[in-house]
Amino acid sequence: MVGGAPAAPAAPPPAGAGLVPECLQDLYGELDDALTAWGEVEVAPLQYCIVYRRLVNVASVVFHPKHEAILVYFRLDPDTVQLEEGFTRDMRGIGHLGTGDLEVRLVSAADLEKAAPLIRQAFEAA
Repeated sequence: MVGGAPAAPAAPPPAGAGLVPECLQDLYGELDDALTAWGEVEVAPLQYCIVYRRLVNVASVVFHPKHEAILVYFRLDPDTVQLEEGFTRDMRGIGHLGTGDLEVRLVSAADLEKAAPLIRQAFEAA
Protein backbone atom coordinates (compact mmCIF):
# COMPACT_ATOMS: atom_id res chain seq x y z
CA MET A 1 0.00 0.00 0.00
CA VAL A 2 1.77 3.05 -1.25
CA GLY A 3 0.03 6.40 -0.94
CA GLY A 4 -3.56 5.24 -0.52
CA ALA A 5 -6.06 3.20 1.34
CA PRO A 6 -6.07 -0.56 0.86
CA ALA A 7 -8.44 -1.79 -1.79
CA ALA A 8 -11.67 -3.22 -0.47
CA PRO A 9 -11.95 -6.90 -1.20
CA ALA A 10 -14.29 -7.67 -4.04
CA ALA A 11 -17.42 -9.64 -3.26
CA PRO A 12 -16.90 -13.29 -4.11
CA PRO A 13 -18.53 -14.35 -7.36
CA PRO A 14 -21.60 -16.57 -7.12
CA ALA A 15 -20.95 -20.30 -7.19
CA GLY A 16 -20.62 -21.54 -10.75
CA ALA A 17 -19.75 -18.09 -12.06
CA GLY A 18 -17.26 -19.72 -14.46
CA LEU A 19 -20.22 -21.10 -16.43
CA VAL A 20 -21.84 -17.70 -16.78
CA PRO A 21 -21.39 -15.92 -20.12
CA GLU A 22 -20.21 -12.33 -19.73
CA CYS A 23 -23.41 -10.92 -21.26
CA LEU A 24 -25.50 -12.61 -18.53
CA GLN A 25 -23.35 -12.04 -15.45
CA ASP A 26 -25.37 -9.16 -14.00
CA LEU A 27 -28.70 -10.90 -14.46
CA TYR A 28 -27.29 -14.16 -13.07
CA GLY A 29 -25.95 -12.28 -10.01
CA GLU A 30 -29.46 -11.03 -9.28
CA LEU A 31 -30.93 -14.49 -9.91
CA ASP A 32 -28.37 -16.10 -7.62
CA ASP A 33 -29.28 -13.62 -4.88
CA ALA A 34 -32.98 -14.45 -5.33
CA LEU A 35 -32.39 -18.21 -5.29
CA THR A 36 -30.14 -18.15 -2.22
CA ALA A 37 -32.30 -15.74 -0.20
CA TRP A 38 -34.65 -18.53 0.94
CA GLY A 39 -32.43 -20.09 3.57
CA GLU A 40 -29.90 -22.87 3.30
CA VAL A 41 -29.41 -23.71 -0.34
CA GLU A 42 -26.70 -25.86 -1.85
CA VAL A 43 -25.41 -24.50 -5.15
CA ALA A 44 -23.88 -27.19 -7.38
CA PRO A 45 -22.26 -26.12 -10.66
CA LEU A 46 -22.48 -28.98 -13.14
CA GLN A 47 -21.09 -29.21 -16.66
CA TYR A 48 -24.02 -27.51 -18.41
CA CYS A 49 -26.09 -25.98 -15.64
CA ILE A 50 -26.08 -24.76 -12.06
CA VAL A 51 -28.37 -26.58 -9.65
CA TYR A 52 -29.90 -25.07 -6.51
CA ARG A 53 -31.10 -27.65 -4.00
CA ARG A 54 -32.33 -28.12 -0.49
CA LEU A 55 -33.37 -31.73 0.11
CA VAL A 56 -34.25 -32.02 -3.59
CA ASN A 57 -33.37 -29.90 -6.61
CA VAL A 58 -35.37 -26.70 -6.49
CA ALA A 59 -34.08 -25.01 -9.63
CA SER A 60 -31.68 -25.65 -12.48
CA VAL A 61 -30.14 -22.68 -14.31
CA VAL A 62 -29.06 -22.98 -17.96
CA PHE A 63 -27.46 -20.17 -19.96
CA HIS A 64 -28.25 -19.25 -23.58
CA PRO A 65 -25.82 -16.44 -24.46
CA LYS A 66 -26.82 -16.42 -28.15
CA HIS A 67 -30.29 -15.27 -27.08
CA GLU A 68 -29.01 -13.40 -24.00
CA ALA A 69 -31.37 -15.47 -21.86
CA ILE A 70 -31.23 -17.56 -18.72
CA LEU A 71 -33.57 -20.54 -18.53
CA VAL A 72 -34.56 -21.64 -15.04
CA TYR A 73 -36.26 -25.00 -14.54
CA PHE A 74 -38.35 -25.27 -11.37
CA ARG A 75 -39.81 -28.37 -9.72
CA LEU A 76 -43.32 -27.01 -10.02
CA ASP A 77 -46.42 -28.49 -11.63
CA PRO A 78 -47.08 -26.35 -14.73
CA ASP A 79 -50.82 -26.93 -14.25
CA THR A 80 -50.66 -24.79 -11.09
CA VAL A 81 -49.12 -21.81 -12.93
CA GLN A 82 -50.65 -19.40 -15.43
CA LEU A 83 -48.35 -20.03 -18.42
CA GLU A 84 -47.30 -16.98 -20.39
CA GLU A 85 -45.96 -17.24 -23.94
CA GLY A 86 -42.25 -16.37 -24.07
CA PHE A 87 -41.89 -16.39 -20.27
CA THR A 88 -43.06 -19.75 -18.87
CA ARG A 89 -43.31 -23.13 -20.56
CA ASP A 90 -44.52 -26.63 -19.67
CA MET A 91 -41.52 -28.95 -20.13
CA ARG A 92 -43.20 -32.26 -19.26
CA GLY A 93 -42.22 -34.80 -21.88
CA ILE A 94 -39.63 -32.49 -23.45
CA GLY A 95 -35.97 -33.37 -22.98
CA HIS A 96 -33.88 -30.56 -21.51
CA LEU A 97 -30.84 -29.93 -19.33
CA GLY A 98 -31.54 -29.67 -15.63
CA THR A 99 -34.52 -30.87 -13.63
CA GLY A 100 -38.00 -29.47 -13.32
CA ASP A 101 -41.20 -29.34 -15.32
CA LEU A 102 -41.61 -25.56 -15.49
CA GLU A 103 -39.26 -23.44 -17.60
CA VAL A 104 -38.95 -19.72 -16.87
CA ARG A 105 -37.12 -17.57 -19.43
CA LEU A 106 -35.27 -14.55 -18.00
CA VAL A 107 -33.86 -11.81 -20.22
CA SER A 108 -34.15 -8.81 -17.89
CA ALA A 109 -34.45 -7.75 -14.28
CA ALA A 110 -38.18 -7.19 -14.93
CA ASP A 111 -38.51 -10.89 -15.84
CA LEU A 112 -36.73 -11.82 -12.62
CA GLU A 113 -39.14 -9.64 -10.66
CA LYS A 114 -42.06 -11.36 -12.41
CA ALA A 115 -40.54 -14.78 -11.53
CA ALA A 116 -40.22 -13.98 -7.80
CA PRO A 117 -43.53 -15.68 -6.83
CA LEU A 118 -42.47 -18.82 -8.74
CA ILE A 119 -39.13 -18.86 -6.91
CA ARG A 120 -40.97 -18.64 -3.59
CA GLN A 121 -43.38 -21.43 -4.61
CA ALA A 122 -40.51 -23.70 -5.66
CA PHE A 123 -38.73 -23.26 -2.33
CA GLU A 124 -41.91 -23.77 -0.32
CA ALA A 125 -42.50 -27.03 -2.21
CA ALA A 126 -38.94 -28.32 -1.60
